[in-house]
Amino acid sequence: MQGRTQEGAQVVAGRSLYTRLVVRVGAVLLASAAVLLIAIWISTQLAAKEAYDRILTGSALQIAENTWYDHGEVNVDVPLAALSMLGTGDHAIYAVFDPRGRVIAGDAEFRPEIPWNELEQGPLLRDGQYLGTPVRMAIIGRRMPVDSPHPWAVIVLAQTNNARMSFAHSLGSKALVVIVVMSVLTLVAAMFTLYQALAPLKRIEAAIRERDLNDLSPLALTVPAETHALVSAINAFMQRLAVHRATMRRVIGDAAHQLRTPVTALVAQMELLASESNEEKRQRHLSLLRERTRSLGALVNQLINHAMVQHRNDSRLQEPVDLAALVRSQMTEVLSNRARTPPDLALDVPPLPCLILGDAIALGEAVKNILDNALQYGAPGLLHVRVDSDGQHHQLRFIDDGPGIPAGDWERLRKPFAPRAGDRMGASLGLSIVEEVMRAHGGEMQFAYLPDGHFAVLLQFPAWQTPA
Repeated sequence: MQGRTQEGAQVVAGRSLYTRLVVRVGAVLLASAAVLLIAIWISTQLAAKEAYDRILTGSALQIAENTWYDHGEVNVDVPLAALSMLGTGDHAIYAVFDPRGRVIAGDAEFRPEIPWNELEQGPLLRDGQYLGTPVRMAIIGRRMPVDSPHPWAVIVLAQTNNARMSFAHSLGSKALVVIVVMSVLTLVAAMFTLYQALAPLKRIEAAIRERDLNDLSPLALTVPAETHALVSAINAFMQRLAVHRATMRRVIGDAAHQLRTPVTALVAQMELLASESNEEKRQRHLSLLRERTRSLGALVNQLINHAMVQHRNDSRLQEPVDLAALVRSQMTEVLSNRARTPPDLALDVPPLPCLILGDAIALGEAVKNILDNALQYGAPGLLHVRVDSDGQHHQLRFIDDGPGIPAGDWERLRKPFAPRAGDRMGASLGLSIVEEVMRAHGGEMQFAYLPDGHFAVLLQFPAWQTPA
């Protein structure tokens, strides 16, 4: 299932997070159940084998206790209780051998290999065959008072494996039922728990879906710690979106307010020109029309630059910038478009790069505005640009020999659309753009009159240290 945004980007809805979690939890439970079943199966086999081996050994010991030597012969009295202990469902076979290996009691056809050298170790348990049927054997040696290489009477008691296998299967089947039931119950409980755990995501979705299009206030939700970062990111994004929208509205409002009067004056001037028949007055109206058109073009350019700087400041598009190289390039560009330049023109930069962290385009616009102001309203004979650095801060100075800005106007001109002195036209955006750029870069713009009477605009930036 796919959704498409207005910009054309595709949002692909993948498999449900709930389904993914349930599948993964189910897989873990299935693997755990399989491992547990194998472990229980092995354990039941070992338990059944150990239990029946003990019974088999006990029965063989009873027969051994009733075996004695008398008048050169080995005698045995097999108690019935010894064989009855082996239980139902199994066939018991026994044979008693004298020291010469002859069968003196039991089944004469049952002749397993006797480990004579191991009889001293006590009861021995072996797997064997009887008439092609697997059996479990207990072998016990009882020492006889005879002179022989093997002074043992050997009791071999064997039992088929039906009872022990049945016992192991019974235990395994019951464990299987318990494990399956518990696994199903655990999976159901996990599904319910996961559903409850993911419920905050549905609340976040509902809160966003029910929002009014113009409501960019933060989401006020109580959410688990795991989803708090998501809600915080959404709130931060909406805050940035609100800032951008407010900037856009402010730019549109400023443009509408600033353009309304000059456009109206331009239209009125054109109507006067169209209705004027006197050639001398037509030329005067035409001259005023050109002036107003140039002023309107400059105003539109300033408004566009102001909007661009505000947008880039909000976007935080910052990278290391060499302040000296930036000033050199902007100064070259501005001076190349000027018909008149001051006779005393200088640029003084240190030999090493002066790096700051910032937006090269916005910084270039700020430098360009100061240079334009200096060349247009000051610097009749001198313009010096200087970059100084103390390692922690970089300072950029623009010095000219013009009249400068009165100290009483220094704060007023930092704000956009401040009233202009005299009959100068424009929106007074040049220095306000510089002020906004400096604020966005953690710097400061200052004005000063130097001891020699020259006027200076100073821009101070925090230095960017190259990572080690």
